[in-house]
Amino acid sequence: MDTLQVQMFGGFAIRYGERPVLLKKIDSSKAARLFQMLLVAGPDGIAKSELIDNLYGWDEGLDAVSRNRNLNNVIYRLKGILVDAGLPAENYVKITAGICRFVSSFPVETDVRRFAETVAQAEECPEGAERIACYEKANRLYVGELLPMNISFQWIFEMNLYYKSLYAKTIEELEREYRKNNDFMKLLGLYTRAAAIYPYEDWQVKQIRCNLEMYRYEEALEIYNQTMEMYARDMGNPPTEEMQRCFEEIRLRGAQHRRESRSLTGLKTMDTIFMGREGNIIKTIFEKDDVSGAYYCTYPSFIDHCRVLVRNRRRHDPRAMLLFLTLTRGSRGSAPNQMDILKEAIGHSLRRGDTYTRYGNRHFILMLTDINKEDCGIVFARIERTYHEMAHGGGELWYHAAMTQELETAINGTVL
Repeated sequence: MDTLQVQMFGGFAIRYGERPVLLKKIDSSKAARLFQMLLVAGPDGIAKSELIDNLYGWDEGLDAVSRNRNLNNVIYRLKGILVDAGLPAENYVKITAGICRFVSSFPVETDVRRFAETVAQAEECPEGAERIACYEKANRLYVGELLPMNISFQWIFEMNLYYKSLYAKTIEELEREYRKNNDFMKLLGLYTRAAAIYPYEDWQVKQIRCNLEMYRYEEALEIYNQTMEMYARDMGNPPTEEMQRCFEEIRLRGAQHRRESRSLTGLKTMDTIFMGREGNIIKTIFEKDDVSGAYYCTYPSFIDHCRVLVRNRRRHDPRAMLLFLTLTRGSRGSAPNQMDILKEAIGHSLRRGDTYTRYGNRHFILMLTDINKEDCGIVFARIERTYHEMAHGGGELWYHAAMTQELETAINGTVL
């Protein structure tokens, strides 16, 4: 007998036996929400009154009789949708003693129920390998938030919080066990999965610290840079205090490790560290080809570059200009695609000694050297022309330019 298999973590997908089930005209309808609520509730079912309240609320001007009649209509419509999708013709919703359940002649398996049952099984196991294996299985079953396309629906939102708490419990249990056994590779895998599911909840901080525990400084720095780039691109945020502390720790512990290596094995080994497995420093610093165009870097690297330029004013005046470039909302096509095109246009339009970075969903920041403020309009026009040639129209660009001396004066009241 074929089984109806339903995925609700990270999306909504159904298979009946070996065949995918495509439900037409159900994306965000009441029939869709009814179906999903019944599947999440499982064999325990859900009170009919709760279904009515969540599907219709109290703001639709319906009396109790009308609300009840409308629910019956949605139940009938859901049956038609399922039959049209290729499922057997059955009455899929059964109401007994005020409780609604999804029933069928064939077995139904949902990732939600399997996940909850696995967590419950782990909680009942005594301490040991079997308990940890259950928590590991449960952790793998959770691949994303519950029905993310309908998460604004209050009932789904509340259930999502519940399952997220169970997921957090699996991490807590596994984290304690892995740390007890100093199993940092498994711990890193645990944090990496969590960061992929919830990229904006600072799981990267734990990834970084775990890498530091294993003396993987380059890996830790790579995660830091990727995270800062993501925050700048998607949210326009500077590094959080916790993330900045991680960066300082990477630098300090990395320097300490190099000092220890030097004291233990001598200068010859230090030469090997710089020129060997970690990547030949000469190849790392100097680019292979005779490159042209501006240098794109991540937001944290851009900040460091700007600070060095500003400090260099003690020796000479680099005439450094910051140019803030914005892509307006009037762009044709998706914003991410237009920003990628604009990034390429900037790179082609500037000199190889200039630097730029992305900041948020609509902005780039450019650091231009050996240039006057009056010439920034010429640079902008060149970028604008290149962008429109590459984007075949695209959106409108706007810019603002300021000398670094002016900005520093506005902040500190003095110029170094």
